[in-house]
Amino acid sequence: MPSPTPLLTAAQQQALQAVQRRGGPVREHALAPASIHVHFHADWIVQGQPLLALLCQQGRYLSQFESGRSNGSYSPQPQGERWQWEDQQFAGAYNHADPAERPVYGAVDLAPLGHPSHQGYGAAPRFGSAYLQLHRAATARSSFCDPDSYWQPRHVGLWQQMDWQQLQCLQLADPLDHYVEAQLHGGLVLARDVAAIWLDPCYRNTPLAQAVQTSGLPLRFHAGYRLLADQLAQASLYRGAEVAEVLADMLQHAPGGLTPADLGQAQACHRYPAALLKKAWHCIAHLGRQSG
Repeated sequence: MPSPTPLLTAAQQQALQAVQRRGGPVREHALAPASIHVHFHADWIVQGQPLLALLCQQGRYLSQFESGRSNGSYSPQPQGERWQWEDQQFAGAYNHADPAERPVYGAVDLAPLGHPSHQGYGAAPRFGSAYLQLHRAATARSSFCDPDSYWQPRHVGLWQQMDWQQLQCLQLADPLDHYVEAQLHGGLVLARDVAAIWLDPCYRNTPLAQAVQTSGLPLRFHAGYRLLADQLAQASLYRGAEVAEVLADMLQHAPGGLTPADLGQAQACHRYPAALLKKAWHCIAHLGRQSG
């Protein structure tokens, strides 16, 4: 069961109020809250250890303003892209706040709302095969935008203000863009906020799975990803020939198909530029699903 909702700081309350002012009236037929999912690459090395192991050790998921990393746009420096967006979205509420007060980003599980774009794989697999499934109570201290903040969307608000039936993100050409971004205010504490941790089955019986079990959090596995050699032509069309060449090179060491674990090994060895590795993951996420 989730622990009590944390007390929000003045900056966090001001941020939510700023979004509420922009979001318009409460919708009469607002749907019941759905879960927020926070995606990440479980075995990518951060501070000398796999990210999932670090999360279980720290007990918190940090924003890019604290951690110095991001699966999306990384620009926490003053006047950087992310800094400017949060300045606009939250009316400057966080400009002089402690970095620990900044929101954590996730995406809304659209399946219960009748939009099963990524059903079984989490709300936003673009950002990693693993994800934290948050307790639904977290939506009460979250703000939302449709589509991702990268697109500078006008459709923003709190849960009751969002139009969950007419989603702009579902009109975007790339299926990996089919998600509604959530900004969770008040921190993300694993023991308090996480209902389950979902992993690719390639991590069964590994130290990463053991780390989750030791943490006491429920561990779940989705159907998994595996990109095959005969999908390289599709990958080239999707993310470019250079990315397809990276995938082909990795497949020489994984003739049975590329899984998230293979990508993690490549990241740990610094074998390829980070930008290409990120796009390689997009290909696996888009083309390599073993279900649906």
